[in-house]
Amino acid sequence: MTIKINYKLISFFCAVAVVAGACFLFEPREVSPASAKENTSSTAAGEEGVQVPVIMYHHMLKNKKQWGTYVVSPEEFENDLKYLSDNGFTTVVIEDLINYVQKGTPLPENPVVITFDDGYESTYAYAMPLLKKYNAKAVVSIVGSYTDLYSGNVPKNISYSYVTWEQVGEMHKSGLIEIQNHSYDFHEAKGDRHGARMVKGETIEEYRQVLTEDLTLTQQKIQAAAGVTPTCFTYPFGYVDKQSEGIIKELGFKASLSCSSGISRIRQGDPESLYLLKRYNRPHGGTSSSFFKKAFKDLV
Repeated sequence: MTIKINYKLISFFCAVAVVAGACFLFEPREVSPASAKENTSSTAAGEEGVQVPVIMYHHMLKNKKQWGTYVVSPEEFENDLKYLSDNGFTTVVIEDLINYVQKGTPLPENPVVITFDDGYESTYAYAMPLLKKYNAKAVVSIVGSYTDLYSGNVPKNISYSYVTWEQVGEMHKSGLIEIQNHSYDFHEAKGDRHGARMVKGETIEEYRQVLTEDLTLTQQKIQAAAGVTPTCFTYPFGYVDKQSEGIIKELGFKASLSCSSGISRIRQGDPESLYLLKRYNRPHGGTSSSFFKKAFKDLV
């Protein structure tokens, strides 16, 4: 009985910490409508590069009482996918961006990246079937410790559960979901550390060891579950430390996702353009048309 109660408490605090505090640095801004036709993000962009909007989702639930800044309904997500399809946008994943930058592999007209942070079970239960329905792709960044926990014999509920390692493997095998690294345990409060940031008094050598051990553990577990090694690090809560980028590059990550709002421009032959990619958080409320017209306003 005691163990069961503890797991419920863990589940509760996981949900609160990630949903209520997810991507703390995200600041929405008002933008005005723009047509998809105005996007010049074709492969002929040359040295100017390609503008790539990245949309950030977290949780998806049917209970309207739980909808909010980081929780949308399955219907809203489906409407978003339909809007993107109807308006000439094509979903791509991080590997597509890397191949464009490093190999010159063409991107489709009007590329857009759909991301899901944290690895909630709702991504597997609700998002994956809709991605299949619309033949769309998405990037799912998982927190290793949460997936470890819910791969065990613990109480589960769609409101707070995270995907299991078996489900991670299934998502990858679908061919529509790319699995990326959101840290192993940087989503839990540990003393003075905020996300993956350095703590006061920590040396760069100590920080490198902590970051390396955490990220490598998740890399290994994803490799074991899905047979792939993540190429992108998604910063927990959007907290970025100036020392971290060099370390994640040393670890082999070719891209990183921030929580700063905006649209990034990637360039062929410029690997630096793949780091700290900006994203727009998709909250509950409003139509798909109103959200995307605002988010895509900066496409030129």
